[in-house]
Formats: sequence, structure tokens, C-alpha cells
Amino acid sequence: MTNRRSTRSQAPASRPAGAGGRPVDATVEQRVLREARAELALVGVESFSLTATLRRAKVGNSGFYRRWSGAQELILDALSSVATWPDVPDLGDLRQELTFLVETFDRPATWNSLQILFAFAGQAAKHPELFAHYQRAIMLPSSERVIAVFERSCARGDFGPSSDPKALAAAFVGALTVVKHWSVDTSGKLDVDFRMVVDTFVGLSTHGDGSEQSAK
Repeated sequence: MTNRRSTRSQAPASRPAGAGGRPVDATVEQRVLREARAELALVGVESFSLTATLRRAKVGNSGFYRRWSGAQELILDALSSVATWPDVPDLGDLRQELTFLVETFDRPATWNSLQILFAFAGQAAKHPELFAHYQRAIMLPSSERVIAVFERSCARGDFGPSSDPKALAAAFVGALTVVKHWSVDTSGKLDVDFRMVVDTFVGLSTHGDGSEQSAK
């Protein structure tokens, strides 16, 4: 999965010297965002602690407020920087395009990203404006990239005419998420991997929804 850019204007690589002529640490933003993602994964939005985040990032209040107006803006930036689905090129083949998605999904940061998003989704009702921003800026554009893969596949006739690209995309993402969860919680004892998920969807595409088979 790819990392989203910050919702704010990107900070320049180097900044003017701070008070007393000391240069501003260019790594502050990266450290704070990293620890903010870790805090969100640990406690979610509801119990997010700016103090704990800055302590782990080893950043003082002045360094923080030079970049963010407060905790909510930081949370939005941290959510925007969570790994999301990439644009998949039109490879003309379902297996290749699903494999492209799996290769971006199967990375160390993926599980941490999933934990953040699961925790946030569970607290959405308490933070409707924040969740609406997340849906609009992150979730929907990311989901559309996966849907596009199945739209192309359906257009090529890989699936039956009653197949819905959105439902197929949701099933594929769900399957990958569950397999990732199983691999973490059971140490692989269920013996299912991402390759098998791809094989299953390619197998389903071969037979469509069965309507062509029954018509013969």
C-alpha cells in the first residue's frame, strides 16, 4: 500500500534558523507523524494523547505548534499518511493486477495501518466530522483504486454479467484483511496466504457467476 501525502501543505525540506540561530530539525514532522500513528493504533482517536505522542517523538511544544495547530490537525495528518491502496496500471490480466495489489498490501506497515483504521472506524460515531473527512479524503479514493481493477476485469468479461465490481472489490479487500489477521493471531496455523486469495478470485473469474454455464 502507498502512503498518502499530508492534508496540509508540505513543509519545506529546510527551514530558517529558530530562536538563537539554531536550525529547525527537519525530522520533527516525520517523528511526530510516526508516533501519532502509533498512538492511534494503540488507543484510537477517543483516547489520543498529544503529550504521550510528543514525548515518544522527543519533540517539545514549540516544535509541535510550529507545524500543527493542535491535536485534531495532527490526527488528520496522521490518518492521511496511513498506507492506502495504490493506482494499479491496466495490465490486461486479473491475476497480474491482483498480485500488484497484494504486493503493496503485504508490507510491514500494513498491519499497523489496519489497526489504526479499525480503531478509528469503531469510534466514528463520536467523531462524525473527523470520520467524514477520513472517508472523503482517504477511504473513498483508496477504495476506488481497487474497484477500478474489478471494473476493468468485468469489462473484459472475466466475470458474469450480474457481478458487481464494488462487491468484488469489497470481498477481495475483506479476504486480504482476514488473512492478515489470521497470520498475526494464529502464527499461520490456518495455512491461508495472500496468493491463495488471488488464486480464488482468478478461479471465480474463470467461471463467472455460473449463468453462462447453465445456459449451455
